[in-house]
Amino acid sequence: MDTFTRILTQIQCDLNIGDTEGGLLQTAFVAIYMICAPVFGYLGDRYSRRLIMAAGIFVWSLTTLLGSYMTNFWAFLVMRSLVGVGEASYSTKAPTIISDLFVGDTRSKFLALFYFAIPVGRVMGSWHWGLRVTPVFGAVAVLLILLVVQDPPRGESEGAHLSATSWWDDIKSLGKNKSFVMSTACTAVAFVAGALAWWGPKFIALGLATQQGHQDVSLDEYVNFHLNSVSYIFGLIAMIAGLLGVLLGSFLGQKLRVRY
Repeated sequence: MDTFTRILTQIQCDLNIGDTEGGLLQTAFVAIYMICAPVFGYLGDRYSRRLIMAAGIFVWSLTTLLGSYMTNFWAFLVMRSLVGVGEASYSTKAPTIISDLFVGDTRSKFLALFYFAIPVGRVMGSWHWGLRVTPVFGAVAVLLILLVVQDPPRGESEGAHLSATSWWDDIKSLGKNKSFVMSTACTAVAFVAGALAWWGPKFIALGLATQQGHQDVSLDEYVNFHLNSVSYIFGLIAMIAGLLGVLLGSFLGQKLRVRY
């Protein structure tokens, strides 16, 4: 998930929407992301990954920025969905470029560095300014990709000369890769983690607000005095756990790579 999760109730209050519409925001993002990711993966094997990444970050930055100014739920939902398009285009390509630039343990370390950005992004504050500031970093990333990043030939780091194959051949090859099958099964955790990140702070804050002595708390007081502090602590814990998970995953990947 992205930096959006800890500010859900702020968005619900500003757009005057309920939990159904709030859940739809994340559902739309994930659905579009899942549909587009295989498409961009296929295109990345046949066209410039560097240009695909740059275009994806541009779309992501633009729709994120525009979304911060939306006051209508359906317009905001469209922007949210388009964020999924942009994110799918670069998140599927960046790890492959890193893999083609480095090999062995060095590859694992740089992939870990790349994934550090995910947990760190979870401690953002105001949703309007969060969505307006992050595109600045996106613009910097686009310039760096176009001016600095290399797009090495597929398999260059390991001395291989790869060429594009059919979609069905790709599926059969992946099915025979034990480490890929194991990691794919583990991604089921993402569904649990996504739901927890999206709704966790709200449920915790709601529980606090309904304890004895808190039953008469108004919605505004509930948001200000409960949800903000819970979201901050929840985001901080998620960030620390995410950083430790990235480090541990990189370490275990290096150790288990020789076996699988």
